[in-house]
Amino acid sequence: MINLRNIISLALIIAFVSSCTINSNRMLRTPKDYTFDTITNAMNDVEYKIAMNDQLIFQLYTNNGFQLIDMFNQNGNNQNRMMMGGGMNGNFGINYLIRQDSLVEFPIIGDVNLVGKTAREAEIYLENIFSEFYVDPYVFLRVNSRRIFLFSGSTGGEAQVIPLTFNNMTLFEVLATAGGIRKDNNARKIKIIRKTKDGIKIFKVDLSNINGIKDGNMIMQSHDIIYIQPNINIIPEIMEDINPILSFASTISLLWLAINQFTP
Repeated sequence: MINLRNIISLALIIAFVSSCTINSNRMLRTPKDYTFDTITNAMNDVEYKIAMNDQLIFQLYTNNGFQLIDMFNQNGNNQNRMMMGGGMNGNFGINYLIRQDSLVEFPIIGDVNLVGKTAREAEIYLENIFSEFYVDPYVFLRVNSRRIFLFSGSTGGEAQVIPLTFNNMTLFEVLATAGGIRKDNNARKIKIIRKTKDGIKIFKVDLSNINGIKDGNMIMQSHDIIYIQPNINIIPEIMEDINPILSFASTISLLWLAINQFTP
């Protein structure tokens, strides 16, 4: 005969095992005694340097960019307007990819290595090369693939890729772009994970009070990972896990009662 006590015990054991999955999808946990890296003012003075797999927008003008300025003149001709709209050969908006061998191929000059240079350093470097072919070349270069990765949400698993649309975007600006901090996130526990030449750095930011303004103005670097820890909400997850088990136990209990009802 079915033993109701055994059924309940089995259901409790299954519930305990299933409880091990609570908050199992939380990411990037650190031990309680983990020592985070220190956010310094010097970090905000570090300008981004071009890296492999970056995409660059490139424009070239002659005569120190005279045509770029002259286009604002109402008497400017259509050629000047085309120069602004298209850069060299009218190719505005074309992305030039930094390959895995650190080289990027430009018109006329072919492959060059820009990895490790800031955008301004790369502009000066290219102007010197193009000076062999053009009079007083003026180069405009922009890294078009700078972005950060934001993980948030009630489980910490919702992600957004946010482009750094202009230089020196701060943590506040990135969070504002993402719509702010959700009510089920913990503003006291924000992790910034950054890859540097000295290895991976992990910073902890507390934006729950006014003292967090300084860290909130931290300049974001391309490929930073921002992780906002979700608030721990155990009861709903426990109920979600054990509801099927309770339903199963209830069904078995009704079956047990029915069997006993008709057993002489």
